[in-house]
Amino acid sequence: MATDPHLSKRSRTEKMVNPFNCAGVLEVYFKDEWYRVTSKYFRSFSGPRRITSPDSVVHGLAQLSVPLTTKEYDGPVFYMDTNYLYEDEVINDFVSRDKINGK
Repeated sequence: MATDPHLSKRSRTEKMVNPFNCAGVLEVYFKDEWYRVTSKYFRSFSGPRRITSPDSVVHGLAQLSVPLTTKEYDGPVFYMDTNYLYEDEVINDFVSRDKINGK
């Protein structure tokens, strides 16, 4: 009898919480430089973060000159690939899920 690979699913099944604007440019300050990252890494970085987004939504050719605003983000930090909050000291690095139990 063949086994269905979908029955032994090990991937995450819950939706990741993103309490920030995912449509903006997400950046983290890592090793003295700003790096553009995806929301997965942005939400699990314990250090300076910022989001750059347009001031307004404009359609058509006028969108080429829309002013952008960069704001520091001081929101919650989550362990990588989980919805568990990281509440320890700032480590200026990504918080992996291995650190959940103090490993």
